Amino acid sequence: MQNEKFIKVGEKSDIPLSRMKEFQVNGQSVCVANIDGKYYAINNVCSHEGGPLAEGRLQGYEVECPWHQSKFEMRTGEVKSPPAVEPQATYEVEIFGEDIMLKVNSGSEQISEERKGAASVVYTLVLQERQALQGTDILILKMSKQEKSEGGRKLEYIAGQYAFFDIGGVYNDAKGPVRHFTIASSPTEEFILLSTRIRDSPYKKRLDSLQIGTEIKVRGPLGEFTLHKDYSKPAILLSGGIGVTPFRSMIKYATDKNLPTRIIMFDSNKNQENILFKTDFENCTKTNKNLKIIYTITEEQDTTKNKEWKGEKGRIDLAMLKRHLEPGDLEKSIFYLCGPPAMVKAMGEMLDQNLQIASERIKVEEFTGY
Repeated sequence: MQNEKFIKVGEKSDIPLSRMKEFQVNGQSVCVANIDGKYYAINNVCSHEGGPLAEGRLQGYEVECPWHQSKFEMRTGEVKSPPAVEPQATYEVEIFGEDIMLKVNSGSEQISEERKGAASVVYTLVLQERQALQGTDILILKMSKQEKSEGGRKLEYIAGQYAFFDIGGVYNDAKGPVRHFTIASSPTEEFILLSTRIRDSPYKKRLDSLQIGTEIKVRGPLGEFTLHKDYSKPAILLSGGIGVTPFRSMIKYATDKNLPTRIIMFDSNKNQENILFKTDFENCTKTNKNLKIIYTITEEQDTTKNKEWKGEKGRIDLAMLKRHLEPGDLEKSIFYLCGPPAMVKAMGEMLDQNLQIASERIKVEEFTGY
């Protein structure tokens, strides 16, 4: 008699000894392996860059991702080899006769509920708009938030989270055919927005060629780079270049929801042309009395035509922070750092060495490779 708590995913004959196979179960992608005649199941979507584990290598109880060779323990989901740092969800398996049965909601207790299911849920969204930011290499894409099929699901997320984007048609890219991007739009908006710098890679070339109406597969959301819920503590956002992306989501959300959190953002760019989402931020400052934004440009001479710069100049430093923060802000704020690795490292050292900010008051997100 079939156990009602389990769902049949296949039969024992589907998976030969020491082999793996992907199954779609309730919208989740699951990798099931036959190891010494026993069956184990793990989230099929690698927590690093979304690689399909079932297409990788199985060695003993370890599965190796085919894209970047991250390794995971099949029984526990534990990371055994980087570049992955986050574990995978695992699932309870039972055998009933010849049937392989999976308890989809029984992921490892060590994994958060978000990690258990989100990385395996796939949405098919449609590209609605694209914009190349003049004078820069930045591309902005807007896509539907809801699947186009009748009764299609909406991609729900928390401001600051990211997702994996599978645009199809990507071949021979050293980083694999899928990338993750932070969602720049707020959960209060009815579209999904992302921005990236176009580079000379197969994925980025394909991304730059996408036409309006293209369907994009999105897995997620994931990530814990999100606003804290203690409204008594200000949020100080330190961004560099395109690292401002999650801050657009956070600021728009806080503004739309009238959150009482004080938010002070320091946004560093090489020149005025590269300031991203400036109009959106200006609109937020008009209605959000708790929001303050300080821009700084780092080029010694701003070459932007017909635009005299009256804001800050140079990289974000301690003196700049003190010029714009209120007494007590440094002692009680939560700091958010996002940008290129070198910028994030410098900001982290400043907070640690010069200000002795406790690590639990610092949240970090690096933008690598763009």
